[in-house]
Amino acid sequence: MPMLLVLLGAALVVGHFAVLRALPSGSQAATDFSVTVLILSAVLAAAAALVTARRSAGRSRLAWAVLAIGMTGWAFGESTWAWYVSVRQITAPFPNIGDFGFLLIVPCTVTALIAFLGVRRGLLRVVLDGLVIAGSLLFLSWVFVLESVYRAGNLTPLAKAVSAAYPLGDVLIGAVALILLPHAEPGRRRSAALIVAGAISFSTADLGFAYLNQHSSYTCGSIIDTGWVAGFVLFGLAAVMAPSQRPGLAAPALPVLLYLPYFPLALAILAAIDRVGSGNHLDTFSAAVLGAVVLLVLARQLVALRDNSALSRDLHRVVSELREREEELRHLAYHDPLTGAANRALFHQRAADRPTGPLTVLYLDLDGFKPVNDRLGHAAGDMLLTEVAARLRAETRTIDLVARLGGDEFAILLAPDAGPADAEHLRNRLTERLTERLTEPFHIAGETVTIGASIGVAARETDDDTEAILHRADAAMYVAKSRRRIERQIPETVGTLSSVPPG
Repeated sequence: MPMLLVLLGAALVVGHFAVLRALPSGSQAATDFSVTVLILSAVLAAAAALVTARRSAGRSRLAWAVLAIGMTGWAFGESTWAWYVSVRQITAPFPNIGDFGFLLIVPCTVTALIAFLGVRRGLLRVVLDGLVIAGSLLFLSWVFVLESVYRAGNLTPLAKAVSAAYPLGDVLIGAVALILLPHAEPGRRRSAALIVAGAISFSTADLGFAYLNQHSSYTCGSIIDTGWVAGFVLFGLAAVMAPSQRPGLAAPALPVLLYLPYFPLALAILAAIDRVGSGNHLDTFSAAVLGAVVLLVLARQLVALRDNSALSRDLHRVVSELREREEELRHLAYHDPLTGAANRALFHQRAADRPTGPLTVLYLDLDGFKPVNDRLGHAAGDMLLTEVAARLRAETRTIDLVARLGGDEFAILLAPDAGPADAEHLRNRLTERLTERLTEPFHIAGETVTIGASIGVAARETDDDTEAILHRADAAMYVAKSRRRIERQIPETVGTLSSVPPG
């Protein structure tokens, strides 16, 4: 369907141009044919915009509704001219009420572009880009058309103002379109590009109208009328091909679109060079406009440097936050969230990092933890485990690894420099010291809690893996637990509680 509409639109434009070329210039037949096609194309484009507005929502609905109003105003203006040149068959006075209908399309198109595309960030840069574009297009319009219109002596001040309003309105539309097109969302770029192409077609026709009108040689049915027909065809296609729903996340702008706003600036500089090179001097107004554009470009670059510096700072901050978050996640992945000790994953990783050489593991199981947990509650049990982990870290070297394997079971991986003799010494020391330290009272939840610990030790033998060493250390721990029962005659599940004295 879209391809068929494109072909029909192209046929309308080509047909309009061909018929006007075939008919005598300025004839009544050419006039009647041209105004009929112009009114028809404006009405059809307005209808397409209204249909699109009905199936759209939010700002898109507003954009297409306002654009439809502008094209309806243009159709009114052309109908007014048709009343003079086709019905009454007289030369239309200039200006007349129809010109205000023609000019209504300017604010409507600008409003539609802003609503349809919008600017969500970098507003100052966008404004400066717009001023650069507007100044460049104004310079081009002044050099090629507006200066002659301004200096023409055969037009009234109102006629001069209206003649100048057409190209100036096109400058505004072109500036807004070129500013916003690089920021268009991917789903809207096609429609935006068609609107820009339509605006360019209108600008071409308006410049031709202003040039011919200053010499009082414009007549309805001129070849330049095809520019307006093409503009409405492009507007209508933009409406038909517009997305019915809001597009997804915006993709990066195409590289060529980033430089699009500076094409008018390049053309303005080339026009100035050509004019000076041909021996003509720039008048005061055009020189002032070109100088202002150059200053705006410098300001735009300063703003870009400022924004890039701010972006760089934000990027460094985000990277720093991500690194901190990464460290937090790494810590959570390898540490017990309750006690802060290493977890089983980190214990196995550190052991796996030592595939050969001495490797000694101490395995600890708390005696009397369950009755404490049952009587005082899980919160008190968690506090007790945290205190136990703190005492284990305090009684071991910083190069040793204290890990909570689960429940009330802990393991200590001795540092790589701990050989068999060191392991034996540490085992004896830790067995005595930790047993002593862990039997010291804990103050938990307003209670004085006394527990104990059974410790088993195992070292690597031949090609033992970590699980084998842990299994032997676990078995040694149970031997120690049984021995402690016999020696101290303490049941496995006994834990003592006493109230903490006030104060």
